[in-house]
Amino acid sequence: MRHVSLWKSDVCRYCISLLEGIFCISAGSLCIALLLLTSSIPAQVLIWLMHILWGVSAFFTARRAGLHGRRHGIQTGFLCSLLLCMLLFTGGMLLHEPLTKRFFIRCLLMFPAGIAGGIIGVNTRLRKPPY
Repeated sequence: MRHVSLWKSDVCRYCISLLEGIFCISAGSLCIALLLLTSSIPAQVLIWLMHILWGVSAFFTARRAGLHGRRHGIQTGFLCSLLLCMLLFTGGMLLHEPLTKRFFIRCLLMFPAGIAGGIIGVNTRLRKPPY
């Protein structure tokens, strides 16, 4: 009997990895909100913390997809970053936020981080097969 895994499908692999990225963004945003409540950090520092959080999320999303895809690390990282950029853009449009310089800075930070995550995920040595 064959073992059916969602990770073998390209679409499911990217969707599940995107969910991990969304979870990373949510958890990091809660930590940054707690940091904002407990201390008096300048707004510019919080903005850069959010930029870094989106980059880290792109890295982990692409790393997970690359780990299970095992090929095309640059393409995997680029697609995962593009999905997160589309998520960011859609959220901004739903909240009627204007496109500012911050959006483009986050996208520019997400693409190299996602590509690096995809390459690292593909080249990670496995102790056992992922499925």
